[in-house]
Amino acid sequence: MPFDVFGIENPLVDLLAQVPDEFLQQVGVEKNAMYLVDMDRHQSLLKALADTEVHAEPGGSCANTLLGISQLGGKTAFCGKVGPDDYGRVYINKLEEAGVTSYIQTNGQLTGSTVILIAPDAARTMNTFLGACQELHADDVPLDALAESKKLYITGYLWDTPEQQGAATKALEAAEKAGIPIAMSLSDAFCVNRHRDDFIAILKKYVTQVFANQEEALAITGAETTHEAMKALREWCPRVAITLGAAGALVANEEEVIYIDPYKVEAVDSTGAGDAFAAGYLYGRTNGASLFQCGRLGSLFAAKVVSKVGPRLEGDVRSILAPVLDNPR
Repeated sequence: MPFDVFGIENPLVDLLAQVPDEFLQQVGVEKNAMYLVDMDRHQSLLKALADTEVHAEPGGSCANTLLGISQLGGKTAFCGKVGPDDYGRVYINKLEEAGVTSYIQTNGQLTGSTVILIAPDAARTMNTFLGACQELHADDVPLDALAESKKLYITGYLWDTPEQQGAATKALEAAEKAGIPIAMSLSDAFCVNRHRDDFIAILKKYVTQVFANQEEALAITGAETTHEAMKALREWCPRVAITLGAAGALVANEEEVIYIDPYKVEAVDSTGAGDAFAAGYLYGRTNGASLFQCGRLGSLFAAKVVSKVGPRLEGDVRSILAPVLDNPR
């Protein structure tokens, strides 16, 4: 099979800025929230950041995960849409340079981007202008490439526009028909609250592996405790991973449930933590690792990512994660 993981989602340029809590109040946003914004709001946020250093790099939740898998040695591919601009061209080039095969297409809108505001306590607030991303249609999904992949990976963000929903549904149906396991990230609690009924139906019908943080797990299940949320999610799909931030993670496969201890680090920026966890976990999963090993690899990957600014690691990631990669148990 040419690809271990085939992903579909939003190719977004991340525009990261470290700001004080007062700035969040000034622009009217909450910590750890994700907002969909139009062009005017996007421009007003950038204007407010005129005197703040803004770091730009290719991002998007699914792309972060696929890049992480590629850094570990896995084969990945990504489907989405960008605009005919410098951001779009750079995005595709950097993705392919990192080893991710691009099935990204171009349309007439501007490439989407996310203004990510990083608070002093490492909390991140995302303000996403979808731009060209929202023009991904069902006919844009390369079914031949998907059919030869070990796993399909999607995120809940695809449900924020009707066209993307159509593309995701086509991919889900094709993967199910071909017997390809499907993994899904719930993206964030605000996204869950927007599409809760749809997500529950998708988990029950298509998904074999769901990724959620604690807030997302509680939101989708309506549970009051993480234990109850895990129980509900396991009734909907066989494999579940719930990340608990600095408290570690819970991972489950059928009847097996394991607690993963956290790796202690000083958190600088939580952007991409869940994406990194999914990358480590899915890499382990597609390479025959045990449930415990998958959870440990995801946990260490996430810990290393939150200890720096930005959603991904640079350099020799296999060496950085060697404490787990070289010690399977």
